[in-house]
Amino acid sequence: MKHDLWSTPLWHIEGAPQQLIDELYQGAYQFRDNYPSVDNRSNEGGYQTPFLDWKDFHPQGIEYIDKVIGDMFKFKVDGWWYNINGKGDWNTPHSHPACDLALVLYLTDSNGLLQLMSPFSQRKLRSSSHVGINANKGDIIMFPSDINHYVKPNNKEEDRISISMNLLLS
Repeated sequence: MKHDLWSTPLWHIEGAPQQLIDELYQGAYQFRDNYPSVDNRSNEGGYQTPFLDWKDFHPQGIEYIDKVIGDMFKFKVDGWWYNINGKGDWNTPHSHPACDLALVLYLTDSNGLLQLMSPFSQRKLRSSSHVGINANKGDIIMFPSDINHYVKPNNKEEDRISISMNLLLS
């Protein structure tokens, strides 16, 4: 009898309201114009805001996240930030310590650049040590925060923009 131990969940929630995504998209560039990038995290090139308080997130965004995530878990957002990757920009392998789940809200298509790394990559039973995740504009991807992940270089002329959040479960 075979048992799968320690499976890794991944949630893919499609289709945030277009108006919300458009307003958050504009907000990304407003932040970039007003706050310097934090360069001591995972970004190589590109732009990341400092960690921001949940109370400072878009009011309709708070309602939307509370609804779609709150239907699954009791949670608290322990910081959020914008990511803007221009052509050639990428994010190094990293995890999100001191929280339970990592959440990414895509303000543009992801183009399959998010790569989740297997925690069991040393095992020969797996065909790949990482999995590419594709999400469309307005989609949320959520996964355990201890899963190492990275973002491949953006090869498009258009910026790839997302919002990341650290979630604590209660």
